[in-house]
Amino acid sequence: MKKRLILGFVALAMMFLAVTEAEALTWNPFKRTGRVKASTLLVTGNFIYSRLLTELAQYYSKQPIITISPDVDGGHQLFFMPATNNASAIAADEFMDVVEYINPKRVVVLGGGDYVPREFVDLARAKYSVILLDSDDWNKNAESLAEILKLKKLPALFKDARTNIDEVTK
Repeated sequence: MKKRLILGFVALAMMFLAVTEAEALTWNPFKRTGRVKASTLLVTGNFIYSRLLTELAQYYSKQPIITISPDVDGGHQLFFMPATNNASAIAADEFMDVVEYINPKRVVVLGGGDYVPREFVDLARAKYSVILLDSDDWNKNAESLAEILKLKKLPALFKDARTNIDEVTK
């Protein structure tokens, strides 16, 4: 009896590992799991305060992020960061394909033109409601994002984390 129980657990563990391994090998960052669609897509530049704010918001709200980095050749590097998986690089010309795949109710752009080039804002605005949070004061951006996402603690969390970063980078 004990032997059968142990063999059963071993077989179950092996099946679990085989399924997990198969999922890891066929992982697709655009594969939908769980929710039918995100309510908010966060788009920002790949800079310290904008990333800090969006990642804090993502941690508590589980909304996806697209970050945009300036490239050395004048182009842009984009990264899609779903709430549940690792980040994936996407080509700049695939921006709208990814946004349409996510199909959010709204797109929140954090930072001005230095963070998110106007061309991406215009592309998103053609099909989605776009909210620009482009204050030079990132604490104000945090307060506005907190209202949109209904995350009351976000401004305080952001302010504390920003203070810690500022102290470390002095």
